[in-house]
Amino acid sequence: MKTQREVYTGVEIGTSSVKVMLAEFLPGDSLAVLALGEAPSLKMCKGEAIDTRVVGGQVALALAAAEQAAGFPIPGPVFMAISGAFIETINITGSVQIDEPGGLIQESNLEEATRQTNLPEVPQGKFRLAQAVNRLFRLADGRVLFNPIGQCSRSLEVETQHFIADWERANTTYCLLSEALGKQTVDTVIYTPLAVSSAVFPPALSDEALNLVIDIGGGMTSVAMPTSVGHFHLGQVSIGCEHLANDLSIALDLPIQTARSLLNQLDALHCTAVATKDNRARMVTIHQDTMSKHRVIPASSIELVIETRLRELFELIRRQLDEHGAYSWLGNRVFLSGGGARIPRITDLAATVFNRPVSIAQPYRVTGRADFHPLPQYNTVIGLIRAGYRDLQVARQVSQQVSPFEWWKNAWKAITDW
Repeated sequence: MKTQREVYTGVEIGTSSVKVMLAEFLPGDSLAVLALGEAPSLKMCKGEAIDTRVVGGQVALALAAAEQAAGFPIPGPVFMAISGAFIETINITGSVQIDEPGGLIQESNLEEATRQTNLPEVPQGKFRLAQAVNRLFRLADGRVLFNPIGQCSRSLEVETQHFIADWERANTTYCLLSEALGKQTVDTVIYTPLAVSSAVFPPALSDEALNLVIDIGGGMTSVAMPTSVGHFHLGQVSIGCEHLANDLSIALDLPIQTARSLLNQLDALHCTAVATKDNRARMVTIHQDTMSKHRVIPASSIELVIETRLRELFELIRRQLDEHGAYSWLGNRVFLSGGGARIPRITDLAATVFNRPVSIAQPYRVTGRADFHPLPQYNTVIGLIRAGYRDLQVARQVSQQVSPFEWWKNAWKAITDW
């Protein structure tokens, strides 16, 4: 009997653009991209719609573009990325005594400890995202581990991360997609940092040293540091490429649309994220959008504005990693993702802040159409399909269980698989 083809749809309603991707999984965990539709968001700010009518129209355009590229209607399941300053992380701790001979920790002990980290109550006006992620395990002597199975300890403590969002603000984004889909439904909503991580890092990584990915979008920057059974750090910063454009607009007295265009033309203008203090030795011509005017501006002035804002962003991320005890675990691999990763020499600038080599993040095991190029700005929607597929598989397993014990075994798997 011929196996029915299952195609998955990922939708990212970002600050700069709406991206819709259709893909299917091939043997060996490869993701085959079948179609991509994209449209400018126009009226989004920091991951939220300021004019829902306009943004809704752009979502419909991106969906239509994906359908046209695929040659068939948008299929389900549909996964949506969610991002914004209205999402917060809450860490819940659970602990158990180890009764095994010699205090040997087994998987059942991890399950029992994790069971105690269920969020007791969600504040009014908020809702909890479906994903819960293990952060770390702590033994009786204070040692922190990411996979303590096989260790000996009198007790075991686990810290699990839950993600709480403002219901009304999150529902606004959800309804934009739901209305554009019509009869089709949104199956899963995924926190954007998890989606980015799912695109870049394959599962079952070693915990000898942790990797870091920083996804610089239009209005938000996502940060993820995965472990073999979870994430040591996940979060977002309300700074993105739109802030760079705004800084250029103010500092150089340019219309905002001109500043946005300038940001996209840095490579052609031979400007980089690392400022060269050569005063007026390099002059660039900027064509303004109004009345066909143009101005000649020192390249060093453009670079100084960009470097100042990006350095502030990277230093803020490093401080947050320090505050959460994550920076000391950082290995020798830092990756940059998102549209901001395409800024010339941004990796060199980031390396001076993190004191490590920095490279552009590439999605793993992705194939597809000849006209599709896995650029860093597509990592979120690629990872969204991987993360949504994983959540869907766990949900299907849970729905087949009848006993609380089996339900918790699958719930435990859902948490540790992150």
